[in-house]
Amino acid sequence: MPSTDPTFLVLGCLAAFGCGSIPFGLILVKLAGKGDVRAHGSGNIGATNVSRVGGKGLGMVTLLLDIAKGFLPVFLARQAAFPVDMQAALALCATAGHVFTPWLKFKGGKGVATALGAALAYRAVAVLPSLGLFILLVALTRYVSLGSIVGALALPVSMGWVRETVHKANLLGIEVQAGIREQDPWQAVFLWVLIALLVVAKHHENIARLLKGTESPLWGAKKGEAPHA
Repeated sequence: MPSTDPTFLVLGCLAAFGCGSIPFGLILVKLAGKGDVRAHGSGNIGATNVSRVGGKGLGMVTLLLDIAKGFLPVFLARQAAFPVDMQAALALCATAGHVFTPWLKFKGGKGVATALGAALAYRAVAVLPSLGLFILLVALTRYVSLGSIVGALALPVSMGWVRETVHKANLLGIEVQAGIREQDPWQAVFLWVLIALLVVAKHHENIARLLKGTESPLWGAKKGEAPHA
């Protein structure tokens, strides 16, 4: 079992925060000669706005890198057999690093992709309900923000409900898994609740526009209407 010394935990959280804080969207748009992504569209450094400024290809690369910077810290912690509550703490720190990027005066993205990456590393199967809700809502409403908000709120529910096999057995020389992991401690579930609330809070402007009916859809925005998602 890895050390649970407070100093060890703090160093791990700082490393996760640093990993999450890398503003890939900003860097890629500048390298592509498109200027500062924050000066265009919604001003966000995430994949959606990068797609608007630098094209779909650049947006896809940004999405994958933002997912990776949430995935990596939690994946390494899981491989090292860290307790699940510490894994969840690293997930929160990586997401917070993206949201509060110190290199951009603590003004970063909305944390959706980074939280997704962390969740995939923590328990990939628990992401399926959130991902399904996201796809369904975007398909029905064309609002990425609405799908992101509902998907984020569903994530801690999935983390607390979905179990996974962990017990290993040797069958004819082949190692297989059997059994179900016990429910995560409340501390881990609570940290996923904080992650969800952080993502939702960063969508406060989108929520206001959704309530007013002025949020721009993923496609088919009115001519001359500035995109906000």
